[in-house]
Amino acid sequence: MINIKEVAKLANSSITTVSRVINNSGYVKLETRKRIEEAIKNLGYKPLERSGGAKATKTFGLIVPNIENPFYGKMANHLSSVANSFDYNLLLINIKYIDENKDEVLTDLLNNRVNGLIYASSYRSLEIAHLAQDKGIPVVVLDREITTDKITSVSVNNNYGAFIATEHLIKLGHKNIAYIGASKNMEISTKRKAGYLRALEANHISVDERQICYGNYTMQSGFECAEMLLKDNQEITAVLAVNDLMAIGVINYLHKSGRKVPEDVSVLGFDNIELAGSITPSLTTVEYPIERMSEVVIELLLRQISDTGNNVEALTLFPKLVVRESTGPVKR
Repeated sequence: MINIKEVAKLANSSITTVSRVINNSGYVKLETRKRIEEAIKNLGYKPLERSGGAKATKTFGLIVPNIENPFYGKMANHLSSVANSFDYNLLLINIKYIDENKDEVLTDLLNNRVNGLIYASSYRSLEIAHLAQDKGIPVVVLDREITTDKITSVSVNNNYGAFIATEHLIKLGHKNIAYIGASKNMEISTKRKAGYLRALEANHISVDERQICYGNYTMQSGFECAEMLLKDNQEITAVLAVNDLMAIGVINYLHKSGRKVPEDVSVLGFDNIELAGSITPSLTTVEYPIERMSEVVIELLLRQISDTGNNVEALTLFPKLVVRESTGPVKR
C-alpha cells in the first residue's frame, strides 16, 4: 500500500507539507501543491478516511517543558501534523507538573491509551520516560543526546549550532561577544555554551567570564542579563543568546537604553520562532530542523509499534543559520 512518505519523496517535499495539502490546512505554495497533487495522482495514494467505518483515531502523547515558550508550540504543531497524516492524534502534557505528579501523568497516559510517547525535555530526569517504557509504551526522547539509557532519541547538534552562530559574529569582526545562557543543568544550554566557547578558542579569542550571564529562557531574563552585561560595558559589540525569547529581551533593552541594533550591538538568537522574523530589526538566529525532526520522531514511534524487537536508535540532526537584520559588521 502506498503511504504518505512515498508521496513526499516523489514530490520532493516533506510529510508535513503533504499532510497540509491532503487536509487542506495551512499555507502551501501553489507550485508545491501542484507537485504534491501530481504525485498523489501518479501513485494512486488514498488518504485514510476519518469517519464512517474507519478505525478509531490513535494517540501519541507529547510531554513538553513549557508550552508558553513558542518554540514548543511550533514543535507541537509540526508533530501533530505528521501524526495526523498517519491517523494519530497528539495528546499534549506540560512538564511543569511532572516532578510532583509523575504517577498521575503516567496514569493519564495509560488511561488515554497512548500508542507512543514523545518526551521533549533536556533538563528533567528520564524517569517518566522509563516508567512509560516499562508499561510497554514506545518512547522517543526528543532534543536530548542519550548515551547510556536504552531508549530511542532524536537530538539536534546544539554545539554545532552555537559554533556557527559565534563564527558568524566573528567573521563580522566581533571579538567581544557576550553569551546569555540558561540553567547550567540543562543539556541544551551547556551544549550551546560549549559551541560558543569552541568558536572563540578556534579563533584565538580569550574567554571573559564577565561577558557571560544566565537567565531562564524568558524575554524578561534576556532583558535583565543584557542590562547586567551592557549597562557599564561599551566593549561588548555582540550578544549570542541561548534562545530567541532571550535575544528579543536583549534587543528590547538596547532599544530602551538608546543603542542601535546592529550598528552598536549585534544580537543573535536560537530556535527561529515565528516572532524572530517579524520584530524590528528581524532576528538573526539558528533554526532547528523541526519539520524534519517531527517526521523522524513519528517514523521511529511507528517503527517501534510495528516491530516486536527492541532496537534502540540515537539520531542527530543539524541546525542552520538564518541571517537577518540584527547582526552586522562591528563598528570601527
